[in-house]
Amino acid sequence: MLTNEMLTQKSPSLSIFQTLTFLKQHTGQEETQLVGQALLLGLQLLYRQTVEQAFIEETLPRNKAVNLLGAERVAELEYAKQALWQDIHQALESHND
Repeated sequence: MLTNEMLTQKSPSLSIFQTLTFLKQHTGQEETQLVGQALLLGLQLLYRQTVEQAFIEETLPRNKAVNLLGAERVAELEYAKQALWQDIHQALESHND
């Protein structure tokens, strides 16, 4: 199963043709199956990123974010956002001293 980290990692620049050829050779799947799977995975990734961004921007309520992303991911996002604000606050305080 592909993880979000695996999906977002940069890979060497390959053309779509090269990518499809490689996948076809190594999976035995037809191009139409591969393109369909790629579309689904891409849409799932975009959806997740959009839900996360909406939650971070506070345009999506926490309870809905938990339903869509899971409690663990929402807690991770909350922790990251809090840590960022603390870093900004500390930087501003040290700049004013």
